[in-house]
Order: sequence, then structure tokens, then C-alpha cells
Amino acid sequence: MQNFRFAITAILLVGLLSLTAVAQTSKGFVIGTVVDQNGAGITGASIKITNTETGVTRTTTSQDNGSFRLDAVDPGTYTVDISATGFKSATRPNVLVSAAQTADVSSALEVGSASEVVTVSADNLIELQTADGTRVNTLNSREITELPVVGLNPVNLVFTLPGVVDPGALASGFVQGTEFSANGLRPRANNQLIDGLENNDNSITGQSYQPTVRDGYSEVTVLGSNFSAEYGRAGGAVVNVITRSGTNEFHGSVYDINQNSVLSALTPGQIAIEGLTEVPKFNQNTFGFSLGGPIKKNKLFFFGTFQRDLFRAGGVSGTAIVPTAAGAAQLRALTPVGANPAPWRRGWRGGFPCGGTGEPGPHCGCCVFGTEEELAVIAHQRGTDVSPEKPPMSLEHRVIVLEAQLQSVIAQQRSKETS
Repeated sequence: MQNFRFAITAILLVGLLSLTAVAQTSKGFVIGTVVDQNGAGITGASIKITNTETGVTRTTTSQDNGSFRLDAVDPGTYTVDISATGFKSATRPNVLVSAAQTADVSSALEVGSASEVVTVSADNLIELQTADGTRVNTLNSREITELPVVGLNPVNLVFTLPGVVDPGALASGFVQGTEFSANGLRPRANNQLIDGLENNDNSITGQSYQPTVRDGYSEVTVLGSNFSAEYGRAGGAVVNVITRSGTNEFHGSVYDINQNSVLSALTPGQIAIEGLTEVPKFNQNTFGFSLGGPIKKNKLFFFGTFQRDLFRAGGVSGTAIVPTAAGAAQLRALTPVGANPAPWRRGWRGGFPCGGTGEPGPHCGCCVFGTEEELAVIAHQRGTDVSPEKPPMSLEHRVIVLEAQLQSVIAQQRSKETS
């Protein structure tokens, strides 16, 4: 029985330690050095930081060299109070602590009574990060709510940051959610987090959960490079979405986002392939509200949000054009029985060549590669002809190729009719 209790205790302890370690990735850090007017470190100085919105406080004391550090600090705005025996107290308001970033509040104390308070204010709110070499960008709540965001997913704002690009269709990694390349690396190299907890799709990576509630998030922290080993996993960027929380003051919002077809235009595909002559009519409203506040002041808070989407669309008529007898004959000539339009040793995935190299990749399960003997076995199983010039092609690949060639024939017919 004792062994069983010990095992349960050990499991719970390991779980709590794991949660603490993971949660630190969504917190900030406050560091500094307390010195006298001659630059000598002050030992045993008291440091207290107070969150101006929630009233939550954290305290510590300086070491022998005057340095101090507070880890796992909730993102927010803080007031820092520093005091030591024989010195005037120092107060530093409006210290911004962001997720995964370090705020340096080093101070020099003047000789005097502790009851005398010196307020230290900074004219420039942008400080150079000297604590580590991590390249961090923070997108705040104002940017999330006021900038036009595709699908209301705040991670889409990463495209406003340096070093982040859209890789395009041919170079994409087919990930879940927002797909972007950071510093030239594949989209699958990115690490997605929510409040420091993993939010990666286990199959194709990307965001497992799509954060699309407009007022539910306070900031998005993007670590571009040189981040510490605690994040792991990613060779690209680490994207951490921080959810909002309640404060000592009641606050809320009501919103309605409207998208419609009033200013839309027909796309080339709608004109050439679907034969549309007018823009399809639609009207979409995304509306909701949020509310947060205190349950017990300085101790317990609440925050909640609600959002709903309404989409209305009207019907439009188009003319579907199918190949004539001559066009059908041309299509049959393009794809004779057993032919494979794809080059030898170049697999196809979703209609696009696999990286352009012709070599199989770890996520290329639909491609067919192997020796001539192995391909002969596959061909026998599928009932198709095979040779080094004509490797087997699955039904999905054949449908993709036929659709592409059908669109080409239709476009040629339209071109002849218009001319």
C-alpha cells in the first residue's frame, strides 16, 4: 500500500513540475541590479513588483552583487518598488512585461531615508534586449482587434513581421491553419503554442486548434531565432498565443464584423471555367462580446467571450461547358491507356511535384518509388502496365491529371469561341 501511495505521489509531483516548466514559456522575466551612487552592488535590497491591473505582487531580494531575477511573471504592466536600509526608495511605474521577454529594471539608489521615494520614469518605452540573444516580436491586443486579420486568426499577423513570408503553393508544407515560412525554413518547422501549451497538429503540424475568437487573446509572441532550449521542437519560429484574463476592473466589448460581396469582382477562374457573368452574392456577419472582471479583488478573476458567424449567400447561374467530340478525342489522345504524364521518379502529392527533386519525402505516402522489380509487383497488384518510362499512377493521381487537362481543353475551346 505504501509503494502504491508513493507511486501516485511521484506521478502527481512529476505532472506538476511538467506543467510549471511548460507554463513558463508564456511568462516573462524581470531582472536588474541594485547599486549605490558609486556603482557598487547593494546586498539584501527588497524588490516588489505589482501588476497594475490585477494587484498581484511578487517579491524578491538582491544577491551579494546586487542582482535579482523574477521568473514566470504574468504578462502585463507593473510598478516596481526597490528599497534598502540607508537608501532612498525607488519606484518605477509602467514596466511592460511581455511573454518570453525580459524586462530590465536596474536602479541606482541614493543615500537617504527609506521614507523618501524617488520615481524613475523612462522616456522611451522601447528597450534593447541585452539579457539574451532571442529575437522576439510581440503583437498586442490592439493589433489583434483593429488590424484586418484573415479568418480572425491572430497568428495571421505574423506576415507583418520581418523574415516571415508566404511560401506559395509549390513550396508549401501543407500544414494545418496559418502556413508561413520563417527565416527561409519550411512551414512544418514552426512550433505552435497557446499559453505555452502545445497546439501542434500531430499529423501535418500547424495549428491543431484554430484561435478565431476576436477578443479572446491579449497578445501573440513570435520567437524568430536564438530562443532557449526550453522551447525545443522547432527549427523555425515559435508562435505563442496568449489568452486574455480578468482584472480588478470590469471590462468588456461588443462587436460585429461584416464581409459582403458589394465590392467584389469576378475572378479569372469564375469567368473562364465557371462561366459566371455576375459576382456571387454573399453577406457574412461575425459578432460577439466579451466580459471580464474581479471575483475577489487582487485574488480571483474571470473572463469570458462569445462569438457567432452568420453567412448568407444568393444563387447565381453559370453555364458549364463540356468538351465537344473533337475536344474529347484530344483529351483521350493526351492520356492513352497506361501513360503517366508525370516524369519518371517524380512523385505527385496533391497535384504538385514532391519538392521538385523526384526523391521521396517522409510525408509522401501517395508517391510510388522503387526498383523495377518492386514497381512490377505494384503494377501487378493494381492491374496496370509499368516500365521505367511508365511507372504506375494511382487513381487519385490520374484524376488530378485528367482534371488539369480537362480545364486546359475547355480554356482552348473558349479561346477559339471568343476569337
